[in-house]
Amino acid sequence: MREEAKNTKKLDNKGFSLIELIIVIAIMAILIGIVGTQVVPYIEKSKQAKDQQVLSGLLTSATTAFASNAELADKAEITFNVGDDLKDANKKISDEFYELAGLKATDKETTKDALMKKLTSKASKDITSITIARSDEGVVTVTTTVKTGSKYASVFDVLSST
Repeated sequence: MREEAKNTKKLDNKGFSLIELIIVIAIMAILIGIVGTQVVPYIEKSKQAKDQQVLSGLLTSATTAFASNAELADKAEITFNVGDDLKDANKKISDEFYELAGLKATDKETTKDALMKKLTSKASKDITSITIARSDEGVVTVTTTVKTGSKYASVFDVLSST
């Protein structure tokens, strides 16, 4: 009889009780909540860093476009906003810039829309325009303009080449 009771007891104790499982799930939920709140700001910072790299790539593309069209850009200030459809002599420069930057307009989206898809941070959603400029000294700059009163006004610095 005692042997039967021992065997029965062993067979009944095969896993965790419901209370133990609930406690484990509660502990996991608490840990996820704590870790999640600590990780989210780092994710946004990494997205902003990626956006800075995209803007730096625009600077490189603009510098290359201006350099390869030096006869058009020689000793003149040239400024255009990403997405502008230029009709004058600077159209060749802007077209080459868009090609180098991978910002070809399609029937469904403009070049500005194509660029905004590449920018993924919350800060990039407040960008109203991106200006590419070349001074008469040959310095190329990429400047972002954000919505008035945006808390992300200081996220994107002016990038320039020398």
